[in-house]
Amino acid sequence: MGADEEQKDRWLEAAQQGDEQAIDRLLAHYRPLVFRYLRPRLRNEEDCHDLTQEVLIRVAQALPHTVLQASFEQWLFRIAANCLRTFYQQRSKIIEIPLADLPDLQGTIGFQPQETELIEQVARQQVQQQLHAILAQVCSANEQQVILLHAEGESLEAIAQRLHLNRSTTRTHLMRGRAKVVAYIIQYEPSLVGGTEGIERAIARLRAEGGPREQLTMLELEALRRPGRNQKRLRNACLKVARFLAV
Repeated sequence: MGADEEQKDRWLEAAQQGDEQAIDRLLAHYRPLVFRYLRPRLRNEEDCHDLTQEVLIRVAQALPHTVLQASFEQWLFRIAANCLRTFYQQRSKIIEIPLADLPDLQGTIGFQPQETELIEQVARQQVQQQLHAILAQVCSANEQQVILLHAEGESLEAIAQRLHLNRSTTRTHLMRGRAKVVAYIIQYEPSLVGGTEGIERAIARLRAEGGPREQLTMLELEALRRPGRNQKRLRNACLKVARFLAV
């Protein structure tokens, strides 16, 4: 264990005993990490600073009274994920594109190439914001971390090591989290995947390109076309069809 790790362990031990100076030092160390975790998931820096502060306040209040069942970092990011979920629950699920983000089209006929590119960029950002909101709403903290780290290109082995999990558990979090997100999208936000037509195209591609074990059963197909009746069956179907959906 390096000197930095030993120092953090000393701060943590003292903080759990109510040492305010140790709490301040521990939170000062982790503030940038919390900010980096939240920033890609929020629309602007002001919200990120506010939510970072809220996370750290909750940690400071809870730490002296908490017996940690996992690593401090896992506990910290679970609080951050819960704060993020609450943040989005207090707002509309659909994040509208502010008018200030759109180009001034007054007096123009049609879209210029750079204007079209800007609109597409803003639209992509909006979709990413919606996906982060859905992720925060339906997934556990561990599922969120695994999905986002995997989306950034990290291997399951690297993610497992970072989160102090074994590879099997990490893969379970990834698959279960993905299924929850896709099931939510199909049930509540189908426009993100092209609506009914997009789902049917994905089903057709699965039939044509998927392996024998990937094929949908009749009940899974019914769950995709009429979501809401059987969530377990819907999630199983979503795991099979997910890679053929266009987001």
